Amino acid sequence: MSGVSFKAVGIRFDYLHAERLQLIPPQAQVAFNVNLIIGPNAVVRGGDVVEIPFSLAASSNPSIVNISIRGGALIIQGDPRQVEDIAKSVNSGKSPQIIQMMIGQYVFFEVNLLLKELGIPPAMPIAPPPQQQQRQGEGTTMYA
Repeated sequence: MSGVSFKAVGIRFDYLHAERLQLIPPQAQVAFNVNLIIGPNAVVRGGDVVEIPFSLAASSNPSIVNISIRGGALIIQGDPRQVEDIAKSVNSGKSPQIIQMMIGQYVFFEVNLLLKELGIPPAMPIAPPPQQQQRQGEGTTMYA
């Protein structure tokens, strides 16, 4: 799917649940098990919009937190032929990588937000750290 462009992209969450089961023990190494399911019931609406359902279940080891996100849809508006191809791919169980990346970006941001609200450090980075840019100003070095 090279040269992909969409008119609009949105997301709808129908169910969010996050539960802290206990405080993080000191010096504990926490591992997250994340299961993200995309599709298979993608639906084309109006000829140029596709809705792609997804769900996520995340838990930690040791058992500190459980997170569920489900019943939502990634909504993409684009070229009718492209939208139909995306729906067929998702429904066949072979989601295009661009769809996986878009859903992952939205959902993992939400997971990290829920973890923050529960007082738990982020599970995974959602973007590479910004590069520091060095500027000179009035004899001091400033970083932005």
